[in-house]
Amino acid sequence: MNLLDIALDFIFPPACGICGKIGEGYICKKCYKEIRIYLYHNSEMERNDIVYLLQYKDIIRKKMIDYKFNDKAYLHHMFYEILIKNKKACEFVKNYDIIIPVPIYGRKKAKRGYNQSELIAREIAKNFHIPINTKILLKTKNTPMQSSLGKNDRIKNVQNVYKVKYSEKIENKNVLLVDDIYTTGATVNECKRMLHLAGARKVGVMIIAKD
Repeated sequence: MNLLDIALDFIFPPACGICGKIGEGYICKKCYKEIRIYLYHNSEMERNDIVYLLQYKDIIRKKMIDYKFNDKAYLHHMFYEILIKNKKACEFVKNYDIIIPVPIYGRKKAKRGYNQSELIAREIAKNFHIPINTKILLKTKNTPMQSSLGKNDRIKNVQNVYKVKYSEKIENKNVLLVDDIYTTGATVNECKRMLHLAGARKVGVMIIAKD
C-alpha cells in the first residue's frame, strides 16, 4: 500500500460493502463468514483457465446490481477484497503477463461513469504488479444488454462487436481477461476469440460472479 492509499484510508476509513461496519476493511469478518456459502472452489481452474469467485444470487446478486447499475462504484473494493482472500484465485492471477477488462461501449461508459470490470481489474493490476491495458480490446457497437436476451440471441449479440488494437502488445503473452458477471459465456468467449486471433498465447478469465 502506498502513502496515498494510507492517507485516504485514514481520512475515509474502509467500510464493509455489505453491513457498512468501519474498521475491518471492505468486508467485515461477520459478513465474509456469511457470504462464504457463495464462494466457488474452482477445482478445475487449471484445465479451464477460468476462475469464478462468487455465485450470482441472493446478497451477491443484489450487491452486483448495485455496483453495476446503481452508481455504487465503491463496491469494487469489496469484490477485490473477496478475491484476495481466495488463495487459488491469487495464484491463478500470477500466471498472466497483462490484464484486460471486458470493455463496454464508450457512450455507455460515459453515461455510467465507469466500467465495472475495469475498476476491479485495476485493483488486481495495482496489487499484483501486472500491467493493465484498456486500449487493446474495444467494444465498437452499443448492443442490447445480455441479461435481456435468451441464450442464442446472446451469442449473436456479441459477434463482431469487439476489436483488438495494438496487437503487438499481447503477441505471445498470457492475457487475463476480467469480467463482472458470467451467464452463458458468450461475451468472454467472443473476447477470448478476438485476443487469440490477435496473437495472445493464452487467455485466462477472472469472473466475479457466475449466474
